Amino acid sequence: MGKLKAGLWLTILIILGMFFITGVGGEKTDAGTRVKTSQNDENIPPAPQEKEEQRKEDTTNNVPPVATVGNNNASNKTNNTNSKVFVPPARGYWIEVSTDEQKTRIYYDGNLIKEWDVSTGTEDKPTPIGVFKIQNRGEWFFSEKYQQGGRWWVSFKDWGVYLFHSVPMDREKRVIVEEAARLGTPASHGCVRLATENAKWIYDNIPQGTPVYIH
Repeated sequence: MGKLKAGLWLTILIILGMFFITGVGGEKTDAGTRVKTSQNDENIPPAPQEKEEQRKEDTTNNVPPVATVGNNNASNKTNNTNSKVFVPPARGYWIEVSTDEQKTRIYYDGNLIKEWDVSTGTEDKPTPIGVFKIQNRGEWFFSEKYQQGGRWWVSFKDWGVYLFHSVPMDREKRVIVEEAARLGTPASHGCVRLATENAKWIYDNIPQGTPVYIH
């Protein structure tokens, strides 16, 4: 009888011990799982959309300010602009073109030495606004597209595209009178038209690299 009771108590203790060990182990396992899951959550990278938005924000913050040329009204006339700040040179030539006044002015060593009426581009074919430099030149050109030519051309942008040149002439190099009469008003396809003698003066006197300020 005593042995039976002792065996019964031993069985009960073993069962209780197994129950206790299983319960504690389960808690440890669950806790370990929860901790591991929590650590994995912290290491999950942000969604691609969040990264993209962050990149956009960083790019926007790094965009440098853009300087404008002349007054705001002048610089807004056309999108064909060259947004540099113009500082007139203290020595040598530089050229100013005012699209508002339809004037070209020549300066030398800081002094105004020439001023002429000109024709810049029309509203649908505007003369570029900005700071440029004198490039190549030639004695004559003729545009098949417009059936007009000009003498004594001097390029200031895109190497032969935008020019100072004489009033328009026909294929035989004769002045087109009705076009010449428009001098002093916007009339060109983007170039700067001058009286023939004034175009010749620029051709003869203004060196390559001379600054041109158009506003």
